[in-house]
Amino acid sequence: MIATVNCSKENSLYFALKELKEKVSNLKTNFDFFIFAIHPKYGYEDVTYFINKFFKTDNWIAFHALDAFSNTEIVEGISLLSLKFEKNGRIGKFLVENIEEQSALERTADYLNRNTGKLHLIFSGLCEHNMGYFIENLSNLLNYSYVNNIIGGLSSGFENDGEVLTYQFTENKVIKNGFVILSFDNFDFEIGISLGFRPYGIAYTIEDASGYRIYKTDDGKNFSYLVQNLMKGVENDVRNLWYSPINILDEKDGYVATMRTFRKVEKDYVEFYGPVKKGQKFKFSYGDKDEILEEDRRVALKVKKSIRYPDVILNFSCTARQFVLEDLNYVENEIYTQVLNAPLFGFFTYGEIGPDKFFKSLKFYNQTSLLVALREKQ
Repeated sequence: MIATVNCSKENSLYFALKELKEKVSNLKTNFDFFIFAIHPKYGYEDVTYFINKFFKTDNWIAFHALDAFSNTEIVEGISLLSLKFEKNGRIGKFLVENIEEQSALERTADYLNRNTGKLHLIFSGLCEHNMGYFIENLSNLLNYSYVNNIIGGLSSGFENDGEVLTYQFTENKVIKNGFVILSFDNFDFEIGISLGFRPYGIAYTIEDASGYRIYKTDDGKNFSYLVQNLMKGVENDVRNLWYSPINILDEKDGYVATMRTFRKVEKDYVEFYGPVKKGQKFKFSYGDKDEILEEDRRVALKVKKSIRYPDVILNFSCTARQFVLEDLNYVENEIYTQVLNAPLFGFFTYGEIGPDKFFKSLKFYNQTSLLVALREKQ
């Protein structure tokens, strides 16, 4: 497969897509599929019209991303992945326009259970912060073991009247409260999961929680009071807590199952960017820039053992991870491209979707980098 990644930083959607079309045309390749990561500053009303106008094909999807990847560059514009199959590779699309539809969960599970040999990339909206539960429920309906073929992320956008607007696009559809799955058939692939945050201190037990909020921990203590004490002497910006996400521990083995990023600290509760549940145990953690990047390198080397010469790599990396890496946020992609020697596409997400540590189930992650390398089968 031939894969190329290009970007445009033009201020208008028209000129950005025009520039990308010219770059693709100059490559003299009749590409089979296009994936666009589009900054939400361009809006959503005209996206499908101008993509169809310039690229003249139905074989594309697009999604909102505040910060997209074009190889090692972080782009506040449009990043475009163009794919040309050279053997028997194919891409299929599966859409859910509203995850609240009665049949959405069952239809998605049925689709994945019937296509276990394919790699599935999920590009999802924030879905009013309900996607985390959708993924957990979906995992319970998967009827195959070793779930190593599903990976994705939640698109990012601006807040408008208390609602974060993120969209997915394909053909003539604008999807606000759902997702698109791209299914890659006849590909070899390998997924890597990079955490890089070390848990420390004592383990707390959640005694009262609802949705994405923790109210009380051990002995009925107000968790918000504990967090506010931790923030004494620190600027009152919730992003400062992104350096110390909570690590949810696995119920049986005690290892770090997933992290949860702080979203809001109120008087009586603390809200996160993912589900939390009564009875779960967690520790606070700390992310050192060098340790996070070293974990990225370790994961990339592990992926390389399975896919030595990938055609392309994708990185779904959390926005909070970008914040913690500070001036080194571009180095993650430098490491991935250096180790795997392939073009890179992806974006900073509002949540990541991928397998658990032992590839037994599907999880909704925060503050994680999920890497996938793929190569068309010979």
